[in-house]
Amino acid sequence: MDNKQSDKIPGIVLIFPKNFPDEAIHQEANIFLSNNIDLEILKYGNEAYNGFEWIIPTAFGAYILKPYFDSFLSQAGKDHYDILKAGLKKIIEKGKTYKMSAIAANQSIEKLSKTYTQSLSISMEFQTIDNRRIKLLFDNELDLNDWSNAVEQFVELISENYKEYPNDRLTIEIKKLNTKPHRIIYSLINTETKKLEFRDDLKMLEKYK
Repeated sequence: MDNKQSDKIPGIVLIFPKNFPDEAIHQEANIFLSNNIDLEILKYGNEAYNGFEWIIPTAFGAYILKPYFDSFLSQAGKDHYDILKAGLKKIIEKGKTYKMSAIAANQSIEKLSKTYTQSLSISMEFQTIDNRRIKLLFDNELDLNDWSNAVEQFVELISENYKEYPNDRLTIEIKKLNTKPHRIIYSLINTETKKLEFRDDLKMLEKYK
């Protein structure tokens, strides 16, 4: 799918595999398209990446960027959050049906974790009001309902972030990590409590050795 490129930063970017049919993409993105959300759609092939599993881009992805939140804050916030949650849930439902695995080059075998359980098919990235990047990961050991609940949780957190910064829960959790502003923060679903947890690169390495 060839989308018109411009210098304007979109509100939402959706990522699909290169071989994913355009008709299917329209079906998955329809809720965003029908609500006139500033959307960009990109398709990627099976490129080789050098890095740990949580750094590698997933086959399906959603990037929810600051312009989206700046736009809806001046409009009916609740309606936009309902649209966002519904659209993201549709994307993770598609991602849940795909099973992907990482293959390391011979010289990089040690980079593959033997305990990594997060999906390589789907992830989401959110941009906070102070330009932090939060990558939401989805554990393969959990079911679709758990994934959907995680989306609900995160949308509530990011909503609070844009309305109550710097006293919101998300900002407080990020500060606990004491990590540099340019570092990506990873959000994982606790498999027991089903609540979201936050980690930086170092804590990810500790969890997935």
